[in-house]
Amino acid sequence: MKRVPTTLYFWVSRLAGFVGIVCMVIAVVTSVTNHKLAAEPAEWVQIAIAAFIFAIWAVLYELRDQGIKTR
Repeated sequence: MKRVPTTLYFWVSRLAGFVGIVCMVIAVVTSVTNHKLAAEPAEWVQIAIAAFIFAIWAVLYELRDQGIKTR
């Protein structure tokens, strides 16, 4: 089986981190302005947390593929 390039995992983690930051900004803006933008602020925070966890997973998966122990 061919190995997925390292850059792919790091781009996935960067993208997920960026999505998490954007969701946090949307949550703050919708909370301050009392305006509902497709979801409640708490839901945006949950999406951001999931994106950050996914970003961490992508980095840890790449480290494991390189033989670095993550436990």
